[in-house]
Amino acid sequence: MNTPDPIDYEDARWRAVLSWSAYPLLVLLPFAWLTLNFDADNIGLLIAFTYVSLVTTGILEWVQPYCRDWRRSHGDLRTDIAHQVLTSFLAQFIRVFLVVGFFLLIERSAEDFALPLWPAHWPLWAQAILGLIVAEFADYWRHRLFHEWRLTWRLHAVHHSPTRVYFLNAERFHVLDALVSSLVNASILALFGATAEAVYLVGIFTGLHSPWQHTNMYYRLGWLNWVFAGAELHRWHHSASDVECNNNYGNNLIVFDTLFGTRYLPPRSQDTRRIGLGENVSRFPKSWLGQQLAPFRWKTLLAAREQV
Repeated sequence: MNTPDPIDYEDARWRAVLSWSAYPLLVLLPFAWLTLNFDADNIGLLIAFTYVSLVTTGILEWVQPYCRDWRRSHGDLRTDIAHQVLTSFLAQFIRVFLVVGFFLLIERSAEDFALPLWPAHWPLWAQAILGLIVAEFADYWRHRLFHEWRLTWRLHAVHHSPTRVYFLNAERFHVLDALVSSLVNASILALFGATAEAVYLVGIFTGLHSPWQHTNMYYRLGWLNWVFAGAELHRWHHSASDVECNNNYGNNLIVFDTLFGTRYLPPRSQDTRRIGLGENVSRFPKSWLGQQLAPFRWKTLLAAREQV
């Protein structure tokens, strides 16, 4: 029988080892290797690592699930696959077009636009860390704004519409939401004069980390929960409670949540039945196309809810 309660694996030694080693071995170690062996002529291979991360989390969810009830479909599987294909493709296509154009503009007029702050002489691994911090600062405020401003919440509500947290809904976004997020990150890096290699590595880390932020696998980070925005923190961000949801805005890192008072990781277990948009979730569109249209039909959706 499926249960909504989180599972505790700490009594089984091999499961405890897996829960503590999974993220360092499958995210941090590959990223370190890619950074030390970066090859700008083989970007396709680098991107392929992010899809390996997606597949790995999908498998480990079944080996060691955080919540058994989240393993069954909640009527969301087809939509989340559509988001993986359509949202990712559309956002990536527009993102590459605009970001490349932005970098060309910066390169041609560096003295007018780019800030001469980027330490291009640093080792690439140090530039990657700095890039993650700089991009995270911009994305923290972008993400927080998308929660706290009603107009942008219409877009971001798509990401919070699932009633479970699992690896496939990491890409459930409105296309405009995904696009703005990427452009905010890339733009601030370009303005600081970041090297293309550093920008690529920030994107690679995001691709490796994102499925692990949403995975239904039971894993632990311990003190790394003060550095990375992993699933232990991010599940609370998907809570149906506004008090719990409006926290943990970090995309890759949690450091700015700590700095600005929005880090939230209580010692109690999370109620895994209270995920998503709460009482409004039943009226939110279930299809990919319906979710892309939802922000532009917001008043109609609200009127429909009021009649329930």
